[in-house]
Amino acid sequence: MTNSDYILFLDESAETKTNPYLLLGGIIISRNNYKKFLIPSIQNTKSILGNSNIVFHYTNMLKKQKDFKMMCSNTSMCTNFWDSLRKSIDDVDFKVITAYTNAKEYYKEYPEFSHDIYEILFSSVINSYIHFLIKNKARGSIVFESREETQNRKIQKHYFNILQNGTNVYIPEAIDRYITTTSFTVKEENSIGLQIADIVAYNCIRHINGRKIEHGMWGILEPKIYDGNKKDIESYGLVKLF
Repeated sequence: MTNSDYILFLDESAETKTNPYLLLGGIIISRNNYKKFLIPSIQNTKSILGNSNIVFHYTNMLKKQKDFKMMCSNTSMCTNFWDSLRKSIDDVDFKVITAYTNAKEYYKEYPEFSHDIYEILFSSVINSYIHFLIKNKARGSIVFESREETQNRKIQKHYFNILQNGTNVYIPEAIDRYITTTSFTVKEENSIGLQIADIVAYNCIRHINGRKIEHGMWGILEPKIYDGNKKDIESYGLVKLF
């Protein structure tokens, strides 16, 4: 077993007026593929916009707003950008894992003495990640998108709880053996992994809600959803809880 073979980049998609689901998920990618392939490929895609350091915020990209306004007046640039982004994501080997639930329905069904829903989603994602690491005889780290300090502390508390007590599937020794480190990074630091996790979370929510997915992105992401080597994405890569 080698040290820190893989990285799990995690992001979340929160409930909105048009989306009742809370989703936690992202990508599992080998450190080698991340450094040698994904980073340079995405930076090359960004250079089409004239700035290889521009930070992807997927909603802004779709709406052509803020840092992406230049795509409004340049159809050729817009087409080239989305073609390049699809190819960059398609060409790199990584896996998608997510867990999601209707938070309001959960708390309605389990109003007292129940676990925090984020903790439950996180445990589900950890289960899928460890399953992947065991199958690949590897170890891995986790990178979260950094949010407000209170939210970061909450996530860290959940992780420490999992370290001490395990999940509903894996004992604490499994967590300690297969997961090496956790860290928090902001997208503004130009973490390519978190920016791709943002794209994954957005498009998975669109798919779950049965909405149109623009720019053919689902056709690129769907084959990358982790299926546990059993063709079962609903148990490992796109897991609905409650």
